[in-house]
Amino acid sequence: MEIFFVGMAGVIVGAIVTAIAFNLQSRYDDRKEERRRQLEHKVKEIEILILLNKKIIEILEKRIGTMDKYVSFDVFDDCHITVDDYIYLQSFAAQNSFYLPNYFLEEFFKKIATRRVVLSPEQVVEVGGYTFKGGRVLMENFSDQLKEMVYERKVQLQKMTDKPMTYFSNTL
Repeated sequence: MEIFFVGMAGVIVGAIVTAIAFNLQSRYDDRKEERRRQLEHKVKEIEILILLNKKIIEILEKRIGTMDKYVSFDVFDDCHITVDDYIYLQSFAAQNSFYLPNYFLEEFFKKIATRRVVLSPEQVVEVGGYTFKGGRVLMENFSDQLKEMVYERKVQLQKMTDKPMTYFSNTL
């Protein structure tokens, strides 16, 4: 009878050890998967910010190609954005709103909208887009802020990847 109780105690202890090990492994795998998703999200966020910044830089570089159209404006820091580019910026911001800071973009669009030069429809068709008085400075500041955000996200990503994963920690 003693052998039976000792055997049953061994089976029970083995089952408890197995349950604890299974629980630890399950929690570790869950934290690992959550961390992987967070890293993917951070990388996607960085990629979206870089794409938006490239588009802003592309818009700023178009000034040289359309310089003859700027003769009618007095200020050199006017910014010309084609209708396609303006719609692209708004749709890009809407499509990727999950990865972009919404307040930041809304403020940019409010600031740029208040600087739009009122042109006749014929002038808009002739120029091929919208012109914003002092918009170049806003676009350059927006690009600089995007670069700062990318740098911040890269630092956050580096901190996330440097944290070791352990079986016994509850935090990521």
